Amino acid sequence: MNNYEKFYQLHHSEKPFVLANAWNAKSAQVIEQNGFDAIVTSSGAISNSMGYEDGEKMPFGELLYIVKRITASTKIPVSVDLERGYTDDVNVLTDNIQRLIDAGVVGINLEDAQGEEVYLKKLAAVKNYLERNNQKLFINARTDGFLQKMDSPLELTIKRAKLYQDAGANGLFVPAVSDPDTIKQIVSSTTLPLNIVGTPKLSSFETLAECGVKRISMAVFLYKATYNQMNKLAFEVKSQQSFEPLF
Repeated sequence: MNNYEKFYQLHHSEKPFVLANAWNAKSAQVIEQNGFDAIVTSSGAISNSMGYEDGEKMPFGELLYIVKRITASTKIPVSVDLERGYTDDVNVLTDNIQRLIDAGVVGINLEDAQGEEVYLKKLAAVKNYLERNNQKLFINARTDGFLQKMDSPLELTIKRAKLYQDAGANGLFVPAVSDPDTIKQIVSSTTLPLNIVGTPKLSSFETLAECGVKRISMAVFLYKATYNQMNKLAFEVKSQQSFEPLF
């Protein structure tokens, strides 16, 4: 079984699987060493670690370099947070997709922050490209109705889930939702495996499993927690005038 097949099957297991979000090769290795079944990158974490703002401010080439180092340094499936695809040109988009596949990537998150019309155009281009070239890539369709605080976000999410499923998406990713009843309604409206980010209000894997969630990710939270700890250590070293906090 190859990594794509492993990744696909994880989304269709009885219990949800947990993804840790990496931002470089070392963080990916730590994730693998701690028994996680797959890795997904965090666009916010990678951008911040490279000195860029999130939101495709970092050139795709720099993202690709980081992704190549992650896939070269780990053996478990790797999916990439591709934001909006780093382009609005579908030919450039499919070129980006091929470069990720060549790097060993098995999946992407692709977000619809530009609206469903633009998103469906991009999704169709990617699916057609994959089919023409007999290639596999798990497309996790991220829909941002809740994140963007749009009107009637639940109804919008359910509508878009059907559109994206019909267009060939493999999974549904709904960030910024933490109400169990709302999550259950989304799950019941689609056969796409649902991806939810753990939040302070909804951090229990058991509760998310009871809601029907299939994929749980950490977004930028692992990165932030790591560097918050580093900040504390740096402060203690400076304030104590000693390296003792490091040991």
